[in-house]
Amino acid sequence: MVGHVTRTCAFAAAVAITAACASTAGLRSAPLDAGETKFYAAPLAVVGPAARQAVLAAGLNVDTVSTPDSLTWMIIAKKGMSLFSYGELVRVVVAQTPDRAVAVRVYTKRRLATNVTAKGDWSGPIFQQLDLILAEPSHRED
Repeated sequence: MVGHVTRTCAFAAAVAITAACASTAGLRSAPLDAGETKFYAAPLAVVGPAARQAVLAAGLNVDTVSTPDSLTWMIIAKKGMSLFSYGELVRVVVAQTPDRAVAVRVYTKRRLATNVTAKGDWSGPIFQQLDLILAEPSHRED
């Protein structure tokens, strides 16, 4: 009887922990307008690759880069586990808007919801790096 209760409790705990874990599939399926947004006047063909560079410069590892349609880039990145964190997943969506501006949206999920030592929001470092990259003479439209 005690063994059955212990196994049941262990199974319930495993299900609860797994349910609280973020996955790249869950990140991809989240609404494209989720996260922190910043608009840029540069063309999509410039901002997309620059956003990938910014993700790397912010210290994240790029997992995948895809184009769900001709006006949208999606970058999935990861911050690995460390002594104090189970890691994080970051999605950057770069999308052309109807008014010709390019919207960049950064959406961050902790791998484990209870991981209080994770950064929790990578938009600041990514936007900061993107601003620096786009300010370089090779990326400006004069």
